[in-house]
Amino acid sequence: MIEHGERHDETMGALALLPLHQPDHARAARVRTRCHAAMERRRRPPELPAWSAWPAWRRRFEPAIVGALCAVYLFEVLSRAIRLYRF
Repeated sequence: MIEHGERHDETMGALALLPLHQPDHARAARVRTRCHAAMERRRRPPELPAWSAWPAWRRRFEPAIVGALCAVYLFEVLSRAIRLYRF
């Protein structure tokens, strides 16, 4: 049976001999500056896409065309399925 007292472990002894890692303060300052700049860019309102400058009728026209093409595609798929299975 193993006793739960102090025992000598070679791996833990070797780890205890390793020096502590101290971060480079100049590098930490550079990273912090880059992070703050990235957060500031995210905080700004997003720029509007170029199509938002289009007139309102053009912004409504594009989804209408896409919807019509989807309807035609769906109709064609259903008609072919009906012909294939001869309903």
